[in-house]
Amino acid sequence: MAEFKQTREQLEKRRDEINKQINGVNNDERIRLDNDTEEQAIQMEQHEVAVTMEANLQKELTAIEDKLLDFEEE
Repeated sequence: MAEFKQTREQLEKRRDEINKQINGVNNDERIRLDNDTEEQAIQMEQHEVAVTMEANLQKELTAIEDKLLDFEEE
């Protein structure tokens, strides 16, 4: 099976996409909680999803940045 090797341009494009997504997640976290406790529970679940998504995006971003450094070393 042929190994897929990403180009520098593809990595930079994905890095930019991830940064946009992370900024979007950060903006979504800045909401005021509803007065209704059931709605608050839903908002808190959504917050947990956003935190997990941000952590996964940060991991992917770190991997991409490492690959981009490898391009510079070549």
